[in-house]
Amino acid sequence: MSIIVAVTKNGETAIAADTLYLTGSQKDYGRDLSGRSKILRIGSSYIGLAGWSLYQNIIDFHFNKKRRVPALKDERVIFDFFLNFWKVLRERYSLVKDQRDGTESPFTDLDSSFLIANKYGIFDIHGNLTVWRHSAFTAIGSGATYSLGAAHTLYNRKGSAADIAKASVEAAMRFDDACGGEIELHNVR
Repeated sequence: MSIIVAVTKNGETAIAADTLYLTGSQKDYGRDLSGRSKILRIGSSYIGLAGWSLYQNIIDFHFNKKRRVPALKDERVIFDFFLNFWKVLRERYSLVKDQRDGTESPFTDLDSSFLIANKYGIFDIHGNLTVWRHSAFTAIGSGATYSLGAAHTLYNRKGSAADIAKASVEAAMRFDDACGGEIELHNVR
């Protein structure tokens, strides 16, 4: 119930998200939830989260215990990072259950998606830990289809990575009823 978009263009990378949180039929907005953001700064990377918002608490708690975060520079390092994180979830957080029950997939499922933007590029991490690097743009969350269409249309026109990311989030907020609020935008240095 989110939209998170990352765009790389002309040496600039931006990541943007909506700020609406849904708990059943209740709506909350980032501005009303102190310290709540769908985009977290972990080391030198921005990590966007779409899915269970509890991951924000877990990631914040886990990585603020002075753990060193590797440079998330390629698919292999990112896969290893999330594989180790999954192991920690299984060992230390008893609230995590195995999402394989009732599916035909042989793989576990985080039941959330993640998007990383940093100086090395943009990467999305699917629930089953598949990691993909994107050269221009990508989106995760319930509004991804709308955002990808907007980014595709705007990418070769005038405008910066930040402009495209923002417009792509706006498209999702306009057409997906689970996206809304304000736009949070970060430029990657």
